[in-house]
Amino acid sequence: MDLNQFLTEYDDSLGGDLNVDPLGLQVIWSAFGQDIFRYRVSSISNDVRNYTLNLFHHCLIKDLVEDERLRLSPQLGKTFERLDTLSFKTACLIYLENLFTYSMIAHQDDAGVDTGGVLGSAKARKRWGNKSEGAGNPSLLFGDTDKSYILVRQPLLGVSGRYKTPLVQMGFFDKNYHYSPQSAPLWKQAHALIKQVRPLSLLYRALRGHMEEVLSQPSKAPQVAFNQVPAAIKSGYVEAYKSPARVGSYAREFWLGVTHLDRGAAGALYRVLASAIGGSSKAKPQTIFTEAQVDSALSEQERRQIDRVRQLEPFLAELDLLFTLMLVNKQQTLDQVAALWAKYGRGPQVLRDTATDLEALLSQLSGTGKRRLQQLLKLAHLIDAKSQLHQLLTYHNGVMQDRGQSPWLRLSADGTLKLDVRSRREPDPEDRPRGHWVNHYYIPQFQNLLQGLLGGAA
Repeated sequence: MDLNQFLTEYDDSLGGDLNVDPLGLQVIWSAFGQDIFRYRVSSISNDVRNYTLNLFHHCLIKDLVEDERLRLSPQLGKTFERLDTLSFKTACLIYLENLFTYSMIAHQDDAGVDTGGVLGSAKARKRWGNKSEGAGNPSLLFGDTDKSYILVRQPLLGVSGRYKTPLVQMGFFDKNYHYSPQSAPLWKQAHALIKQVRPLSLLYRALRGHMEEVLSQPSKAPQVAFNQVPAAIKSGYVEAYKSPARVGSYAREFWLGVTHLDRGAAGALYRVLASAIGGSSKAKPQTIFTEAQVDSALSEQERRQIDRVRQLEPFLAELDLLFTLMLVNKQQTLDQVAALWAKYGRGPQVLRDTATDLEALLSQLSGTGKRRLQQLLKLAHLIDAKSQLHQLLTYHNGVMQDRGQSPWLRLSADGTLKLDVRSRREPDPEDRPRGHWVNHYYIPQFQNLLQGLLGGAA
């Protein structure tokens, strides 16, 4: 499986979750969300500390790889024949991520240290207290196999995996960590940030020397006890990365400059969220998009990006409500579901109304997302509720078949819908007025990024 494809272009046919998104709508709405955010923000990459830590590690590794004087020990050279390879860079990333995580655990009780959001911290704490693993002195193993991991599938689930796609999309490197000549200005800016921020520059120099020592060890798999790591490195990690707000205080302008999240349609959303910092409650995505739509700085093209979301979501939300009502009883007929739907003031016309003019959005989609939206628009124009329900069930079966999973419900020969999953609670009609939204278009993730980036609660 192409991991980069999985992370950059959401497609649940590559791997779906049995317990969420039974209509496969994420592949549709996420495309419109990422048309705005351009993969700088996602469900797995939305923390300024991890963003900055990942780039910092890549800067160090790039310097090591491009240093013609650097030599691996003969033993390690048998494991990694060349430095400019995905396997060597992955081994460096894993080692550095683990060193950071253990450093944060070692200083977790220090003033101002926030370990929330430190990936792998829960597993690291278990190892930290495990006598068989050193009891406060765990070993750091240099390598790109699971023996070196703190997290299961760490190259995917660790910092470097979760924050790979944004850096690829910005042009720092490709999916194999190859650097193009066009990336030189970006790396120049990254190194300038490190030089300007004293804790980063001190940590960088200390880590550079440490990594040279590790790579010179006469071993195919160098191993370092945590207590043998210089104290300046452990305290340096904590000083530079003690909290997202700390990182945001020195990296804000850099990240806004390279992500452009304060420009265009994303910038309009940014300004709405930034103006609400310090408020007691978080605005809903629907409200945020509505306020952003009237931003005077938007071009017509950028305003259309906002409008597409506002146009699409009421239709997807109505489909979500209808399918939810199909799940509230273990057994019911299609006519009973239609009657329940009417209780919410809905009928077949609501799908036709909310689907109006959505055909124009198909050009913004491709592959699975385009095919599914086409099917749903065709469903919306069926003449009666029973036909719409029957077609929605057929559509759901197709989504689950794409995933290699069983459908949640089936229509028996006597016309009864039967659930094969736990029934759902019937929604409160007041929570589902016409025009409501259920999908978030990465607004919560953008808020989380801004919490650190702006040093407050967005």
